[in-house]
Order: sequence, then structure tokens, then C-alpha cells
Amino acid sequence: MAKQLVRVWNVILKNGIKIKVATIEQGPRKPSMCEGCSAPCCQGMFLPILNEDEFLNRKFPIAYTKPEPWLQKQIPNAQFLATLAVTDKGCPYFDKKTHKCTIWHNCPKGCLAYDCREDIRPKIVKFAKMRERRLKHGKGSLE
Repeated sequence: MAKQLVRVWNVILKNGIKIKVATIEQGPRKPSMCEGCSAPCCQGMFLPILNEDEFLNRKFPIAYTKPEPWLQKQIPNAQFLATLAVTDKGCPYFDKKTHKCTIWHNCPKGCLAYDCREDIRPKIVKFAKMRERRLKHGKGSLE
């Protein structure tokens, strides 16, 4: 039996409140522009949605995040998404000195499947276009 793309889970928080949380299965890793990137996605602009296995097995710290309105329309029976817990300082696995993920080979599948060129948020669209131009001209890093 194939896994469902979206699953909704009933979760009871420590304070007894019941919420509905969605997990989303991710596709394969996409070719990326990550190497040498200043990684705004890893510094709080992107919250990877955990998949079923990552959520059920607590592979990463979990946050319950309200979905963006456009996504809420696609998962109306979920109040929250199970996302990687990211602080105001960004992803706990991102090394700001080296600009690399410290767990890249074992990171959330949402990170591997993410491609900033497909993101619709205006700040990311602008960043991705600038990044592509720099790579095209052989400049690589945005530092």
C-alpha cells in the first residue's frame, strides 16, 4: 500500500488541548543551488514540513505551525503542520560560519525536496532569481 501524500493526526498537547496536525510526504531530492548559498531558507524563511516517519519517530524537534492560507485550502481538516522546530535564529542544524547543514545527509526530507526556484513567496522569488543570475555568471556564493 502506497503512503498517502498528506496525513492528518490527532495530537494532544501537554496542556490537554487537542489539535489536528498534518504531515506531508516529500518527493526526491531536487538539483539545487545550495552549494555556497547564504541560505535564507535555513535562517528562518523556510519551515520544512515533516513526513510521517519523521513525525511519528520524533527524528527532529517538532513545531506545530499554522499553514499558509493557500496551503490551508488544500488540507482543510488540519489546523497545523508538523514542521521542523526553527527558532528566530534559524534552523538548529545550520552552521552560520560555514553556511552548511550539519546533518545534510540525514536532514528532513522537506529540506532535500525544497527548491527555492519553486517557492512563490516574493522574498524567496527575488532571492532565487538573484542567486541564479550570480551562478550563471560564475559568482557562486552570495557572501
